[in-house]
Amino acid sequence: MFDFQWDMGNESHIIDHYPLRANTIEEMESLFYDPAPLALPDPEHSSQEERFKLVARSNQNRILLVVYVIRNGQIRPISCRPASQQERERYAQITQKPE
Repeated sequence: MFDFQWDMGNESHIIDHYPLRANTIEEMESLFYDPAPLALPDPEHSSQEERFKLVARSNQNRILLVVYVIRNGQIRPISCRPASQQERERYAQITQKPE
C-alpha cells in the first residue's frame, strides 16, 4: 500500500485548476497500482527536488501521466494529465497491451 501526501496546494492544482481533465484523488492514486507502469525520471524539472513521471492505466481505464515527488516517504502528486500519443505508445510497448 502506498502513502500519499495531499494538501490544498496539490489537490487544488490537480483537481480544481483543470476541471476538463476530470481528475479525482482516487483515480490518481490508482495509477500507482497498475501492475506494469511506465516510470521515468524527470531530470529536466528536478532542480529543487527529484521528480518522477508515471504513465499508467487508471481504475477508470484511462492512460494518464502523473508527475510526483517522494517527500518524507510519501508520494506527493504534482500534476496529472492524459498521456500524450507518444507516451501511450511507449506504455503499450511495455505492457504489450494496445492503448
